[in-house]
Amino acid sequence: MRRVVLIFVWMVSASALWAQDKQPQLEVTFEETETVPGQPLTLRLTVLVPTFMPDPPMWPDFETPNLMVRLPEKASSPTSKRIDGETWSGISRRYQITPVVPGTFEMPAGEVTVRYRALEGSDVLEATLPVPAQTVTGVVPDGAEALDPFVAAEKLTLTQTVEGESKGLEAGASFARVIEVNIEGVSPMFLPPVTPEDGLAGLRAYPESPVIEETENRGLVKGVRREKTVYVAEGGVDGVLPDVRLAWFNLETGKVEEAVVEAIEVQVDAPVLAPRSDPLDVMTLVWWAVVVVLFMALIAIFVRWGAPLVRQRWRLTQERYLNGARNAYRILRKTLKARQLGASKQAYLVWAQRVPVADPETETAIKQAFLDIGAVQFGKNPRENETQAWLHLKALCDRKRQKSRYRHDTQAPELPPLNPVSTHQT
Repeated sequence: MRRVVLIFVWMVSASALWAQDKQPQLEVTFEETETVPGQPLTLRLTVLVPTFMPDPPMWPDFETPNLMVRLPEKASSPTSKRIDGETWSGISRRYQITPVVPGTFEMPAGEVTVRYRALEGSDVLEATLPVPAQTVTGVVPDGAEALDPFVAAEKLTLTQTVEGESKGLEAGASFARVIEVNIEGVSPMFLPPVTPEDGLAGLRAYPESPVIEETENRGLVKGVRREKTVYVAEGGVDGVLPDVRLAWFNLETGKVEEAVVEAIEVQVDAPVLAPRSDPLDVMTLVWWAVVVVLFMALIAIFVRWGAPLVRQRWRLTQERYLNGARNAYRILRKTLKARQLGASKQAYLVWAQRVPVADPETETAIKQAFLDIGAVQFGKNPRENETQAWLHLKALCDRKRQKSRYRHDTQAPELPPLNPVSTHQT
């Protein structure tokens, strides 16, 4: 008889440990952490659950200065894996991490929130899986240290088009210089401006916003940066617009190359404009003085009467938020995450007084969930069930929030005492 009892206890313990091990899992794959600036690295996150996920996971964004984080085409895809002889379902998400400049950068830690169906019953559980911080390094290849700015690609070409005539112009005539940079193996967003800022006396430049076009075909990124500048003749000109040079590192040959477009001769038949200095305009000075005085008067009026009203309105807004249901629910979620029973019960009471009541079934289930957690912490129930009990309580609170969102009746909830009274005799 004693042997039978021991076998039964062992089977119950093994079943509890088996259920506890069936928690969602997160696999982080980041094989290469060093690359040339502009070349992407692949970071893959894979979430696996023992049942299935009714909703997509909530993924981190990994936004980091000097790193470009992008989701390629079909970044998320379903997957599965055999774990302990069973098939777990999951979702894999792929990120492209690209250092913009040379250096070492740390991507902050994040978390993945996943909702999945419980092993038994129809409850939907929620788990938060931590994602560790990652380090990414942008390395400048040997021989390319002098490149400023640094541009690395598999192919890069410069082309130039002149719209109109640049010679034999008269005052008021115009022409346009269009420079295109075609690049392969890297996004055109990494290309710097190439049109020279230096102009010619008597020639006014009107640059347009650059146009950037990018395409991707089977992982090969290529694109073009197009810069157009319109030049208007204002006076006599006899000179050249300088040539354009862009040094870049060829990833295929491992060498620094230079792309060049020729200079443009400009000739305008008109008198040469002499530098002019506008005479002092007294009326303009008076006008600006009046504007400054009025502006200072408006500032003084605001400081005297407007600022107190703004401070009062801000204080009322803060008080309304602190005493509102949203802040109360935020505090409740924080205490539930910390698994503080007393603080969670107090936070729930405060939140429940500020929101409409839910259906009787949900209210009763929340009361019972608090009792279950109290029984685990202060009674004789096994501690292994505590995690599931907290997750169940959090799901019930979320359900109450959803069901009572559009109702306006409120009622203070009645919860049992913090420590449940055990019925066992010692």
